[in-house]
Amino acid sequence: MDIASAAAGPRTRTSNMPIVAATWSAVTVVLGLWWWLRPAHYPFTPDPDDPAGTLLDVVPPAAVPPALVVAGGVGFVVALLARTGRASGFVLPTAVGWVLVFGFAVPGFRPLTLAGYLMAMFGPIVLFATVLAGAWRWRGGPVAVAVFVLVGALAWVTGIADGDVFRRYATVMATALPLAVPLLIMTFFLAGGLVWGVLGARTALRGRTAGSPPAWMRPEAAARWGKAAVIVAVVCALPYGLLRLTWLTPWPYGMDPATFVAMPELRLHGLLLGLAALAGAVLTTGLVARWGEVWPRWMPVVRGRPVPLAAAVVPGGVVAALFTVAAAPMTIMAVASGDLWGLVVFPFIVWGPALGIAVLGYALRRRGSIQS
Repeated sequence: MDIASAAAGPRTRTSNMPIVAATWSAVTVVLGLWWWLRPAHYPFTPDPDDPAGTLLDVVPPAAVPPALVVAGGVGFVVALLARTGRASGFVLPTAVGWVLVFGFAVPGFRPLTLAGYLMAMFGPIVLFATVLAGAWRWRGGPVAVAVFVLVGALAWVTGIADGDVFRRYATVMATALPLAVPLLIMTFFLAGGLVWGVLGARTALRGRTAGSPPAWMRPEAAARWGKAAVIVAVVCALPYGLLRLTWLTPWPYGMDPATFVAMPELRLHGLLLGLAALAGAVLTTGLVARWGEVWPRWMPVVRGRPVPLAAAVVPGGVVAALFTVAAAPMTIMAVASGDLWGLVVFPFIVWGPALGIAVLGYALRRRGSIQS
């Protein structure tokens, strides 16, 4: 959204992105100092038997804290100078460096793991609550609620998601909570890469005069190539989601059926992750569908109102970034292990860029329609 809006003409208000970048840089300094003074708290000691697909797998732990202090300090100074408009020559190279390091090399696939787990655990609850809240204001509402209840009843009766499975699942998730701290830190680094990327893009585009945008940025062109990107992104989401659904059969892909007898909560978790991928495919179609521009009737409160650009661009852009960042380590690990089939199940190397292009096309198309 920032790239599209910056390309459309100069802004008349002061951007808050330098302040956001300065805040992130200051927290990075504090984090580096903490690990420097308390090296026992450093959570990313390289483990050859359990690589995370990140630059920290190969960097000595003693070198990371001082590097973070220096990087955060440089970023803080450059961001504050950028606020005054006197450091444009330093912002772009700093942004490029921090995007490459904190956006791509450091996070690995851990932020994606965290996002997937959160989606699996809370996505169905949020969806059901939303449909239930808005169900009685549209004709198909009672049917949708009945379908949810029927699916839940079948899951309970068949033992896929009964009381015992839920208790075991909750216990496993609670036990795994301490493991979420490194995931959150990696997500923080990725957020910094995104912030500096936006700041760098805005700096590079600043000063362009308003006028006719390039042909590929016009709404009618963005609608064409954006639709093609949406199709690619949706297809990329299908293998993982559909393969997870085989866990409902006696022939679960990638698993021994006996494992589900010993750990029934594993089946539930895998199915939730697969359904999250399929839900993502449905949401991706909203980038070219009418309901991606106007809130559908089953949405409470906002039904019938225009969808704000940020409501689609921000989450779509974040997910595209997660996939793109995870692409390199996942590809390297698949090739190193000889499990190339993993690149079909997790086609992040195509999925991430395709989703990012689809989001950009949506932003350009919607912005053109709003301004016309």
